[in-house]
Amino acid sequence: MRRQGIITRSLTYIVRRMDKTIAQEERMKRLIKVAEVFSPGAPIDKQALFSGRVQQVSDVINAVAQRGQHVILFGERGVGKTSLANVISEIMKTHGLKDINSGIINCDGTDDFSSLWHKVLRELTFPVQKSSIGFNPEIVTQYITLDNLVPSDITPDTIRYLIQRSVGRAIIIIDEVDRIKDEQTTVLLADTIKTLSDHSVDTTIILVGVADSVDNLISKHASIERSLVQVQMPRMSLDELREIMTKGLNLLNMSIDKRVEIEIAYLSQGLPHYTHLLSLHAAQSAISHDRDSITGQDLQNAIAMGVRKAQRSIINAYHEAILSARETLYSEVLLACALASTDDMGFFAATDVRQPMSAIKNKNYEISAFSPHMNDFCEIKRGPILQRKGSPRSYRFRFINPLMQPYIVMRGLSEGLITSDIFEQTQVN
Repeated sequence: MRRQGIITRSLTYIVRRMDKTIAQEERMKRLIKVAEVFSPGAPIDKQALFSGRVQQVSDVINAVAQRGQHVILFGERGVGKTSLANVISEIMKTHGLKDINSGIINCDGTDDFSSLWHKVLRELTFPVQKSSIGFNPEIVTQYITLDNLVPSDITPDTIRYLIQRSVGRAIIIIDEVDRIKDEQTTVLLADTIKTLSDHSVDTTIILVGVADSVDNLISKHASIERSLVQVQMPRMSLDELREIMTKGLNLLNMSIDKRVEIEIAYLSQGLPHYTHLLSLHAAQSAISHDRDSITGQDLQNAIAMGVRKAQRSIINAYHEAILSARETLYSEVLLACALASTDDMGFFAATDVRQPMSAIKNKNYEISAFSPHMNDFCEIKRGPILQRKGSPRSYRFRFINPLMQPYIVMRGLSEGLITSDIFEQTQVN
């Protein structure tokens, strides 16, 4: 009997260990799945994961459907321009354009016109029919990339001729055009759009960049304005950000407390990167505690993780902005700026900072008490961390790096500079 008891206990122990191992493996699979659904580090590249932007998608589709129309997609960094560009081809294919050719490339500071188009043409394929060897040869279709068909030195008309004769219907996405440093490249890019439009070539170029890209491009060739559809990408609305969470959590068979969902949307400040970031860490926190529902504690864990794992450049810029040899209000003023209401392009005025500043310090603050700090944030000695436009008494400010704003707010929450109630108060008002 004693021996049988030992065997029973041993078997029970083994079964428990096996159950624990299986549970750990299942938990790990779920954690990995969360990281596939919520991706703060990379643009969305699948239509199933893309959310919102109905008007912008419609504007781009309308341009793609019309010969001679091209698109410049512009807005602040981090608002999801590249994600939209990535899914346009897939959206068009699901609506009947199965044979559409497409390619996407990123510009860099070393690109000239020829190197830019060699990048593009590497992404586009051209069918070539060849006969196989033997007594009964068959016709075999091979695909080659178009960069093999052009000389090293390319002109706008070279591009027009090659695309018109070889490519067929296509979408060409040129991302980060604001990184092009060579002025002549911008001029030739404008010339290319003009000649493609004039010849009614059935290919759409989608340029992706910041707002200055529009003015710079049009100034090089004013006549392209009528063939260039300008699509502005504002920050996402609260409903669009909540759609990101809803769609992702549905794929994960998870739920979220409504107040937590709203707080994540507010914390994101219109930037989908932070919705993905906070949803990622909050969902993984819940799974690590064997829960299928995200709670307020999971959000606190996600905020702490987001602050701790922020990009080193953001952390350094934050410290450079607030650093002072004596006690000052720089931390509080910067936090108030991050909480201020903004327009579609991320700009705010000193009057927008007064209410959050008063809430942070729990007393009324006049603009004169913190406006010198805001001006300092625009100087090299503090980064600069803010950009200033306009004239004295009517200055408008915005963060040079939009991703800085949510980081500052999350840091304020994690360090106790503000409470969740104060945060909600500043956002509602």
